[in-house]
Amino acid sequence: MTSTTPPATPSVAERLRAEYGAALTLGADCDLPDDLVVEIDQGAHLTLGDRVLIRRGSTIQVHRGATVAIGDDVAIGEHAFISAMAGIHIGNGAALSNMVDLHDHNHRPRTRANVPTGQLVPWASGFDAAPIIIEPGAILSNKVTVTGGVRIGANALIGANAVVSHSIAPDTIATGVPASARRTFDGAPAPREDRRSLIVGFFGTSIMEHLEAVNAQMTTQANLPEVGSKVTVEAWTPRGWVHRLSLSLRAAFPHATLEVRNHGEGGATSRDIASTVEGDRATSGTDYDLVFLGCGINDVWRRFQNRMSEAVDLAEYTQHMHTMLGQLSGYTRKIVVVSETPFGPIDDPGTVAEMNAELSRYNEAAAKAAAAHDALFLDMWAPFTAAARHLAPANTDDGAAGLWSDGVHLTELGDTVLLQQTEKLLAEHRIVEKLLDYPFLERDAALAAYGPMFTRFRPANN
Repeated sequence: MTSTTPPATPSVAERLRAEYGAALTLGADCDLPDDLVVEIDQGAHLTLGDRVLIRRGSTIQVHRGATVAIGDDVAIGEHAFISAMAGIHIGNGAALSNMVDLHDHNHRPRTRANVPTGQLVPWASGFDAAPIIIEPGAILSNKVTVTGGVRIGANALIGANAVVSHSIAPDTIATGVPASARRTFDGAPAPREDRRSLIVGFFGTSIMEHLEAVNAQMTTQANLPEVGSKVTVEAWTPRGWVHRLSLSLRAAFPHATLEVRNHGEGGATSRDIASTVEGDRATSGTDYDLVFLGCGINDVWRRFQNRMSEAVDLAEYTQHMHTMLGQLSGYTRKIVVVSETPFGPIDDPGTVAEMNAELSRYNEAAAKAAAAHDALFLDMWAPFTAAARHLAPANTDDGAAGLWSDGVHLTELGDTVLLQQTEKLLAEHRIVEKLLDYPFLERDAALAAYGPMFTRFRPANN
């Protein structure tokens, strides 16, 4: 009589490798439950790093063309659900507690355009998608939901039952629906992978450009020139409210990379700036996250200087504003139209009053154009005139500084008023925070746009 040994039951890892082949990259020493559900569609790829721990009842769906990349030493609790149509990356050492839900996609609304036949099935309208990035060391507590487009920073701790619909900075505790930062802490060392980058553009006049002459010795505290000595101008350097805003944003969002492109031009009218906008797109092809657009003061000033060939009347100015906003809207996520600041004591009071009356009409036209193109409008007129009523002109005997250096260009104090109002607008609308999210795109467009983010997690032939 002979005895037979029953064949060994294949491990979960062996079963998954046999089923999905090259569509699956599975690291060493993973602890996977018997009831783990994995679905990998055509052209999709799932990567699990070394020592990944997944508890019972969890599901990983990788839809057509998408990528899910789970790093080394990641722990995933019971009944977690991970579903990707664009891409999801969970960094090394991150943890998802029980019943965490990561979905990088949403149903599109059932509009006539999305469902022209009126077909009554849930997927008829299609899907929008945007990646989810969870950086190393982040911890998501029980029943946390993360929506598409969100980046959760390294070491972040998300409280139980939170819904994370906007990105969370590293070293941050966030809770609530929607989740928001409660406090920050001194985070443990953790790699910041693929820093989020934003491109911010400025199109306007010298009030945006604001160049100053510099010599390195003038700013080197240990080697300042003697009082009364002479130095040579070595270069021009940006100053003013745009420069200070860029520093402020970099300080407020150190975990992101902000690339500032200042296209301000001294003496430019709306006619010149419209040409700059068009030329920038034609030569650089830059897609902007945030653009500030402001012009009009030179359009008016040239007429009062009797430089009529350069002056731009209100009708032409309005046309230029609509043209620029129409162009910028095609490749900019958020646009802020900045009103012109009023003229200061540049001429006799009667002439200045007439110039400001005319300039206010241009600002009104800019506000209407902004509304027509779904752009924000930053009204600087009211705060500027309110401050001017209480401040002496520049270079007065008592040393008090006014808002204007020459009636048009701004002093540091004038720049500060503009800076504060801009920061207030950005904070009230949470503009930068929202721009740090990845924008939703139609499913196939999302795969094309975000696919390069996940190339390194896929074999070269997959």
